[in-house]
Amino acid sequence: MGYENGSLVEANVEVIREYLISEFKGFEVTEKKDVPVSCMFTVTKSADERYQLKIFWPQLSDKNNTPERTKKRLVTDDVAGRMKGKSQGEYFLWGKH
Repeated sequence: MGYENGSLVEANVEVIREYLISEFKGFEVTEKKDVPVSCMFTVTKSADERYQLKIFWPQLSDKNNTPERTKKRLVTDDVAGRMKGKSQGEYFLWGKH
């Protein structure tokens, strides 16, 4: 299945968003794209409970990183668990940088 670069990024962002929603029940998930550098996700429940994830653009746009592969790697790499291990206000950096 071939993706245009933009649609591949969008598909990967959607997979990551869905993963975060399922892992952080009751949290609000927001994202901010800093094209072509990174995409940052923030999951917030309250002022005291907020976790952040930063993924660099090369990982989102790499044609080898299909949404299916991205979904598997989120679980294998325990991204949610590692985000929860960061201090409040610190980003967990995932993937190639």
